[in-house]
Amino acid sequence: MPSDTTPLSIFLSCGEISGDLYAADLTEELLRQVPALAGNVWGMMGPRTVAAGGDAVWSYEELKLMGIAEVLPAVPRLLKLRNRMARSILERNPSAVVVVDSPDFHLSLVKKLRLSGYRGLAVCLVTPTVWAWRSGRTKLLRSCFDICLPLFSFEHEFLLERGVASMWTAHPLVEALKGYEAPAELADRYRGERVVALMAGSRGYDIRYHLTQLIGTAALLKGDGFLPVFSIAPGLSPPLRRELRERTAGFESWDGEGRGLMKAALAVAGVSGTVAVEAMLLRRFMVVIYNGRGISWLIARALVRIPWISIPNYLTDGPVYPELLKGEATPERIVCELRRYLDDPAKKAEIDRKLEGGRRAMGSARAAIFWAESILNALDGKALSRSRDPEKITGGRGPLDPNYGDQVVDIDLTGGRS
Repeated sequence: MPSDTTPLSIFLSCGEISGDLYAADLTEELLRQVPALAGNVWGMMGPRTVAAGGDAVWSYEELKLMGIAEVLPAVPRLLKLRNRMARSILERNPSAVVVVDSPDFHLSLVKKLRLSGYRGLAVCLVTPTVWAWRSGRTKLLRSCFDICLPLFSFEHEFLLERGVASMWTAHPLVEALKGYEAPAELADRYRGERVVALMAGSRGYDIRYHLTQLIGTAALLKGDGFLPVFSIAPGLSPPLRRELRERTAGFESWDGEGRGLMKAALAVAGVSGTVAVEAMLLRRFMVVIYNGRGISWLIARALVRIPWISIPNYLTDGPVYPELLKGEATPERIVCELRRYLDDPAKKAEIDRKLEGGRRAMGSARAAIFWAESILNALDGKALSRSRDPEKITGGRGPLDPNYGDQVVDIDLTGGRS
């Protein structure tokens, strides 16, 4: 930790439910290692990070957006939010700024801070998917951040090859889901049933563009003797929870953690995102769907040059999860893919073997401890050696950047990030 008399303070910001999970893990570990930080981890966060000891100056609800069609109208509001946040950071001058996911907002924020003279530690936890598209953002990661903490080993290697100060040991879900079992209430409720978990997502965009297909899937599964159960994510806003309940009336639902439902199920079908990584760690097969619409989809398909949208398919020996995109994501196709796995013992054994390989590629250490130690060691002067000359700050630009010119806003195709 710093040796001067300035109190240690950390600005922490996340903008998604999954980001809130990671921010909460980091906050809990920081406070465990440095109790004096109590009350001094502040920023934009969700309920989990607040419960872990963070001080929410802004709610992460501010950034629950997805796709160009949804984000562009919000740009003026987001610019005002970014500017307010930057002023607050510059006034309070925290020892470190740690941003989690939501890259178009957060990279823009950190770039603005650097150009405004902020010289503290800057950390990017959950780096943008520069390996998939918009790789020019590596320039921003290299020039603005002291530490980048990606989730996956292949991301870490990609960043190192391009001169980014990347550090990695394991994915945080490895520890979180180690030995995980479904809650007793859930296990008892569905004991003996052929449960299929249906994951409609955690954002309005997800639900709006995927729920109809999943409701059709549920009807077909029910007719085939399965028990479809919809996950109603605990982090959903009250209006979205009501909408989900109303539209899935007549089917079973689970209000607890989605991972519990997946563990109790035979298989999973749902929207691309972090849920696919959780399913892999829980040893559950998943049919991944993504029903992109309008301009967001057209731009994504034009710019993203990757073979798969689901992270587990990059970690296994060949693709393990079928991906049904846009018009392919029909109830009939979803059920067909589920039945191919559930009804064919040989195929099931092959996929289960691949899932084990993917699990091993996720690492085995406790990620939150590693993150906290990396940040605290850097604050103690062991890793701070990078120039903070504003003239050397470079990187891609977007609608939230001080000098907007050539990039588009977040489109979520790969594992809940962009």
